[in-house]
Amino acid sequence: MIKKIYVIFLMILTASCSNLDKGYNENLSNIDEKLVSKLELIQKDLQVNSVTRLKESLDVSFSERYAINKLSEYDLSKVKFYFTKPQISRNLGENTIGIRFGEEVLYFNVEYKYLNGDWKITKFTERR
Repeated sequence: MIKKIYVIFLMILTASCSNLDKGYNENLSNIDEKLVSKLELIQKDLQVNSVTRLKESLDVSFSERYAINKLSEYDLSKVKFYFTKPQISRNLGENTIGIRFGEEVLYFNVEYKYLNGDWKITKFTERR
């Protein structure tokens, strides 16, 4: 009798875990779209010299926050931003951003984390 109860318990546990995974995978495409749309909005804001949305999306260290504050001192209306498609796994994402002003191009690796229903920038480093 105990063996039957044990087998039934394991079957229920296995079935419930597999259902949770299906629900998470369905929402993963929605999460991907949220990050892409957020990047597009940030890009549009930066082209009109507004860094408020970018600052709201930050969850970074003090030195990285300082770099963003220095970015707000420049005229960004003539700067072009290029984003690669984000690579997302679970609640983490990363992509490369290119910033072109004149003939100079800077590349940054950016990492994101999905927290409380919104994407946050957790790390960005200049690529060499």
